[in-house]
Amino acid sequence: MTTMKFSAILSAFFMLALVSLTSCDFERIGPYEEDDRSYGLTNFDRLDMGSAFNITVRAGSSYSIEARGNRRDLDDLDIFTSNGTLRAKYRNNSRNRRYDMNITITMPTLRGVDFSGAARSDVSGFQGLRELDIKLSGASRASFDLDADRTNIDLSGASDLDLEGASGLLIGDLSGASKIEAFDYPVDEAELDLSGASTARVKVSKRLNVTASGASSVRYRGTPVIKSNTSGSSTVRQD
Repeated sequence: MTTMKFSAILSAFFMLALVSLTSCDFERIGPYEEDDRSYGLTNFDRLDMGSAFNITVRAGSSYSIEARGNRRDLDDLDIFTSNGTLRAKYRNNSRNRRYDMNITITMPTLRGVDFSGAARSDVSGFQGLRELDIKLSGASRASFDLDADRTNIDLSGASDLDLEGASGLLIGDLSGASKIEAFDYPVDEAELDLSGASTARVKVSKRLNVTASGASSVRYRGTPVIKSNTSGSSTVRQD
């Protein structure tokens, strides 16, 4: 009898927990009510966005920021500038389930981005940049089409970056199974540091320096002078 009572209580507790969890999930995401917002912010040349946003960035003569998504998510969205950086984040970090949030930005020039938290981004139209910083983390994915004299890349946490355009110097630090695809981004020189089964595909004409560990892989096109230091089954090979 005691065993039967215990089993009944355990089953009831399990059902209650399941119902509560389902109810919480419903309360978090709720019904979809599409809305859009515009933000009159200016004088920024860097972007810092830390959530699973869909981000589109285009070059233009003036500033424009628009967000489209679920009304409740928009109410929780905080977009502001700080020291020349446009930042976007949710105020309430406890809500794990949200609808897609699409953020579209137009800006005259771009010096750097820091996208995290599984962000998806498409950046294009910028020409003649002196130096560009690209930082991706937390399984973020980005596509860039632009020209820069120097490109600094920091990828971690299984992030992916596709590059098109051109650059004089490419400096890349990749870790945690991250990947860069840059066969369509020819550079004169490249300095790459890869770890944790990361992958880089680059097109280099003059000089390629590589440090690779933890089963990482570098494939290159062109005929650069190669200097490599590899360990842990890592490879550097011409494509």
